[in-house]
Amino acid sequence: SLPTMNEPGSFASYMQHGAALHAGGQPEQALVEFEKALALDPGNTNAASACATMLAGLGQPQAAYQVLHTVREQLLMTPDGATNLAIAAETCGQLDVAGAAYVRALQLDPDHLRALNNTALILGRAGDWDGAISKLERCTELAPDDSSAWCNLADTLIAGRRFAQAAGLLAAVVQRFPHNAALAARRVLALAFDGQIESAQDGLDQLDPDAADLVKELTAGANMAQSRHVRQSPPRAPDAYDLFCRQAFDAMQECDWRDHDRLTAVLREMLARCTRTGQVRDWRDAQFYGLMLPLREDEMFQLRRISMDAIAGQLSSKVAPFVARRSKGRDGRIHVGLATQNMRDPRFVNALEQQLLAHDRSRFALHVYSPTPNPDFAVAERLGSLGITVVEIAHMSNDEAVARIRLDELDVFVDAAFNTPWCRPEIPERRVAPIQIRQTTWHRHHPPRQCDYNMSDTFVHPDGIDMEPYGAVVRLPHTCWLATNNDAADPLACSRADAGLPDQGLVLCCFLPPVMVDPQSFGLWLKMLKALPEAVLWLPAYAAATRNNLAQAARASGVDATRLVYLPSSSRAQLLARIRLADLFVDTVRFNANHGLADALRMGVPAVTCAGQGMASRLGGSIVRAAGLGDCVVESPAAFVETVVRLGKDSGARNELRARLARQHAAAPLFDPEARVREWEAAWTMMVQRHQSGLPPQAFDVPAQAPAPTPLPVSR
Repeated sequence: SLPTMNEPGSFASYMQHGAALHAGGQPEQALVEFEKALALDPGNTNAASACATMLAGLGQPQAAYQVLHTVREQLLMTPDGATNLAIAAETCGQLDVAGAAYVRALQLDPDHLRALNNTALILGRAGDWDGAISKLERCTELAPDDSSAWCNLADTLIAGRRFAQAAGLLAAVVQRFPHNAALAARRVLALAFDGQIESAQDGLDQLDPDAADLVKELTAGANMAQSRHVRQSPPRAPDAYDLFCRQAFDAMQECDWRDHDRLTAVLREMLARCTRTGQVRDWRDAQFYGLMLPLREDEMFQLRRISMDAIAGQLSSKVAPFVARRSKGRDGRIHVGLATQNMRDPRFVNALEQQLLAHDRSRFALHVYSPTPNPDFAVAERLGSLGITVVEIAHMSNDEAVARIRLDELDVFVDAAFNTPWCRPEIPERRVAPIQIRQTTWHRHHPPRQCDYNMSDTFVHPDGIDMEPYGAVVRLPHTCWLATNNDAADPLACSRADAGLPDQGLVLCCFLPPVMVDPQSFGLWLKMLKALPEAVLWLPAYAAATRNNLAQAARASGVDATRLVYLPSSSRAQLLARIRLADLFVDTVRFNANHGLADALRMGVPAVTCAGQGMASRLGGSIVRAAGLGDCVVESPAAFVETVVRLGKDSGARNELRARLARQHAAAPLFDPEARVREWEAAWTMMVQRHQSGLPPQAFDVPAQAPAPTPLPVSR
């Protein structure tokens, strides 16, 4: 309540005038009046709160918090005041201050609604779902007619993956609030996330337009992971299958495998349904996440084929069909376009620059198409100085990008962003070059559309197999993984203690994103730890939720979770230096580590990998063999565990592997990127020659010793 109006210039007059200005939509002028009042009475919590409210509304949360901090002691005398201080502190990232202020508010009033609600949200962010749910349940007891309290409780149950509990709660609450779109939308999501597909679909079909729109918003909101590993398909109304798969894919990013088997079954059910009905789905996400599931290679092929059909059906008719052109005066080199990944990633930029430097630019004209949203123009300038064209396409629509790329009259288009957030399959689907290939793919079968060739090698597709089912596969002689990184490790010595490792004992390691850690691989790692009691498993700096899930899985298998050790956050150079401290790299079995594996081998750490049946599960073997450690590639999970345990107990054998890796570094194919680039150039040349001869794409092998390139004439 405001003081009674007093004479002009008094505290009361400033407060009343400020309130009137605020009500009239003049927050800046209101702030001036409130500041005058606060200057007259610096300890007045009403004036400080009014100033803070205006500052927060004007986008100055730090200033708002500072104002409230000046009356901190007075605010902490009441639950409302303590909660206001906590909210301001939380907005500014002062989480310790916020937590203490919420505790104070609840000490003064254990049933203070705002403090209970906000404390629950903090607990949820920390992964304390039991604590968060308990406090939100109390909020619904105190305010049973407040639908927002029920929404907050449902959101927290869903975020904590208590889907069945959320669905049961919402079934009752929706009856209480029959016309509440927010609750109806959440009920459908809870049912879908819980795998109750038919009930969820019935609910979706019955939603009114407002609730249906809210479902779309919620699936893109805070309760769904924001860091996706593949570019999401264009927005559309999701069905119950989509919703279930999305939450299960998000859970995989945190090594939460509770829905692993059910997700596999649902994808198989969806495949059968598509086959039966002819329905198509844009499954670009399932093409990636399916690699960590126990799906067969033919099932993965069907996912890809159906997804490509869906992408083709979504394209507009505005772009003209592709026609190969060669303008008069164009030079005689082979023009190759590379659609890259994000060029803000220093690891990728380093690898790309080294690859481009190794190419014979007298024979090949190179064009780079960068999808980086905020490009680093220094990178483009460096590449431009080499005579390489760099075109930014992040701001372009797919149709605009296609039109721009076609202007370069490419002979070969290389999709180097396959299955990443930067991949745009709509571009090769339109066709931008007479020959389109993928630089690396994770699938062994090659569908006939989009890209004409699939790059592989003689390990991923070994001699003796029938190549007919796999399509136009080009086999490189050593490895299809182009390991061109040459960035240096930090020269300063790094000890195990500095890296958080025990001084003694065996250090097994694997460096890859958590989404690529599947339950089968983790189970094999735990078997290794059980057989090697002095060993630890060293993993990247995973988030708290991922660590909690892995710790739970370890304890369930009888392994002390403290034996899972995580890398400290560091620069790329520090990371490379720390990798050297490991004794042995142990790969994943479904989707091999690739980038992290190549880094470890380059830093001198021997590795053991288990080859499976798909390309993603054989790429590790391709890399390890190319590093000169073919005897460290095994063919079964049992042999994988046995080999690691044997090496773990035999320091002499490990030292011999490390010494061999060092001796062979100069000659091993993996560490000779110039020779590997010549093999790629030989592949491109053969593709172009076949096309110019009117021959269709066909599988072929690149010679083991590609001849030195013969310069082609360049038009002047």
